[in-house]
Amino acid sequence: MLDLRSLGGGTVGGLLADRAGRTPGKPALLFEDERLSYAELDAMASAVARGLLGLGVAPGSSVGVFLPNRTEVLGAFFGIARAGLVEVPVNTAYKGAFLDHALGHTDVQVLLTEPGLLDLVAALPERPHALRTVVLLADEVPGGVSLPGVEILTWHSMLARGDAEQAFPKVGLADPVGIMLTSGTTGRSKGAVYPALMPVVAAHEFAVAMETTADERLYTCLPLFHGAAKFNISLHAVAAGATIVLGRRFSASRFWDEIRRHEVTQFNALGSVLPMLLAQPPSDRDRDHPARKVFAAPAPPPVLTAVEERFGVHVVEGYGLTEIKTIVWNPIRRRKIGSMGVPSATTLLEVHDDLGFPVAPGEVGEIVYRPRVPHIMFSGYYHQPEATVETSRDLWWHTGDLGFIDEDGYFYFVDRKKDALRRRGENVSSQEVEAVLLAHPAVADAAAIGVASDLGEQEVMAVVQVADGAELDLKDLFAHCDRSMPHFMVPRYYRLVEEFPTTPTGKIRKAALRETGLTHDAWDAEAAGLTPTRHR
Repeated sequence: MLDLRSLGGGTVGGLLADRAGRTPGKPALLFEDERLSYAELDAMASAVARGLLGLGVAPGSSVGVFLPNRTEVLGAFFGIARAGLVEVPVNTAYKGAFLDHALGHTDVQVLLTEPGLLDLVAALPERPHALRTVVLLADEVPGGVSLPGVEILTWHSMLARGDAEQAFPKVGLADPVGIMLTSGTTGRSKGAVYPALMPVVAAHEFAVAMETTADERLYTCLPLFHGAAKFNISLHAVAAGATIVLGRRFSASRFWDEIRRHEVTQFNALGSVLPMLLAQPPSDRDRDHPARKVFAAPAPPPVLTAVEERFGVHVVEGYGLTEIKTIVWNPIRRRKIGSMGVPSATTLLEVHDDLGFPVAPGEVGEIVYRPRVPHIMFSGYYHQPEATVETSRDLWWHTGDLGFIDEDGYFYFVDRKKDALRRRGENVSSQEVEAVLLAHPAVADAAAIGVASDLGEQEVMAVVQVADGAELDLKDLFAHCDRSMPHFMVPRYYRLVEEFPTTPTGKIRKAALRETGLTHDAWDAEAAGLTPTRHR
């Protein structure tokens, strides 16, 4: 089913080395005016690996990457894997308790970041317990920053500590190479640990599903701390022997100019990207570009059809989760618009009822997963064995998503069983939003729900009960949220209620709140001219 020899032996570092050996001079990565060949990217990965090992970091230790899109992020990704270390990508919107949890829960020992983001680390009440070294992408370490007990050095100083004769540790297929924070549905974000083979198979299956050839150029402007950019495009391109084109960030007005400039043949889009492209004024150059394929999840039929007709691209939908990678694609040659598609060759997927029995075609149930090959799904939640066990029953991994299958074996997504929100490509934990809301002294109780967005997916609405005798200024509540959580989690809408609908046990019935949805009395922060603060 899998030829590991053609996949660099099944490891991230091995896959890059294999491609560099086959086509050393071929462009591997384009980023703005930078251009790296496969040999150069491979050399950067080795230099990073040796530099990290030169810091005395033992194989299996966690290395955090707290950086916006740039060439070094991919060099670090490959280098960390080659050194037998564990990469922890950290969302650059994190601050305060969110950043503290990301670094502390995953036992990050070395953090790769830049001066502007270092200020957020320095602002934490206490140093993350395992953090010993910070590596800055800067020419020099800025003065005035204090992190007691932490050595701060530059990227070039870190590389200089590497030993050119350093032998790399052997990385096994089951060895952990990454911890991806899930922005989960309950409580704090969980860290999904993925083994070495998992991202390699994810990349290979993307190349198969997208029918990617070695002469293609694959573009992403999504953040590299997400698997959508790192695995679904970047590693996918390496698996196909193609070229990665990396954008700094998404801009609807500049998007197609980027595609033309770098002669991009396919790209990916999540969340509101496609609706935002459609919202741009029509142009006689809408089809004047080389892109022919786009992977998008989700892409509702009206959006999919409009994008294809206007821009002349073929939209491929799919389905996946952090813990199990992308496992379903709508086939290019025999697709069914409206469905997620069919499972990959390594995937066994069913739809079960509440008792764990398969349901008939057309009946809605929970989507459950089982791999056909070992080491291609997450190996567990870091330091949370109970949470790991909770997701597996009867030898199936439970996605928490509702769907159905048709007579031809195509899967359809219906809704999330989990109490999660999704806003502009970001998963949002309602409980984390509620924890911030409840920290405001004038808030007695709160619930965070998703409401419809003009850009697709959802906007976050805070439903709030004011404490007895208190007065609540909603602008002040917005500012409180903005200070305390990443920009993509800050609610746009705020609705005050005298009391919540509750269950017999006193829990808020969010289903009732969602049924009510966005009401005329909800306060809209955006309409009031307020927008969440972004660090980048």
